[in-house]
Amino acid sequence: MNLEEINQIKRQTRLALPKDDLYLYRLGIAVYGFGSIASFMTEIASLLDKTLNRTVLQGKMGGEILDNFRASVRKVKSSSRVVYRIGMDAANLFEKLNTERSDFAHAYPITNEVGDQILHRRVDEKGKYFEVTNEFLDTFISGLHEVSTKLYEIRHLVASGELTIKPSV
Repeated sequence: MNLEEINQIKRQTRLALPKDDLYLYRLGIAVYGFGSIASFMTEIASLLDKTLNRTVLQGKMGGEILDNFRASVRKVKSSSRVVYRIGMDAANLFEKLNTERSDFAHAYPITNEVGDQILHRRVDEKGKYFEVTNEFLDTFISGLHEVSTKLYEIRHLVASGELTIKPSV
C-alpha cells in the first residue's frame, strides 16, 4: 500500500484523523490481534472442556471468554498441573489485555498539547487519565504475543498426549 492509497482511505471520512499513519496501523493491529487471541482462547477453552460450544463462546465479550477459559483450565488441574499453570498465566495476561483493549476501544479522540490527534482515556472512578500512545499500543501488541505463546504451549501439550481430555459428565 502506498501513501496515496492511505490518503484515499483517510479521505473517505470527514473525521480529524491522526497524521501518524503508523499510529493508525498500530490501532488496527491491536484490534485485529485482540480478536485473534480471543478466538484462539475460545479454541483452547473448548479443547479443554468439551462441554463448551466454541461458536457460542466466540460471540461473547472478552470478560466472558476469560471466565470460561479459566473454568476450563481449572477442570484439567488434576490431570495436568503444567497445563493448569500455563493456562492460568495465559488467563492473567489476557485479563490485562482485555482491560487495555477497553482503554483504547472506549477512548475518545482529542487534540493533544502538541496539536496531534490521539485517543484519550478517562475513567475517573479508576483514576485513569492518559493518552493512548504508540508506546501503549506497542506494549499491548507485545502482550498479544505472550498470550499466544502460552496458548500454543497448551495446544501442543494436548496434541502430544501430555493431557488426556476426558469428557465431562
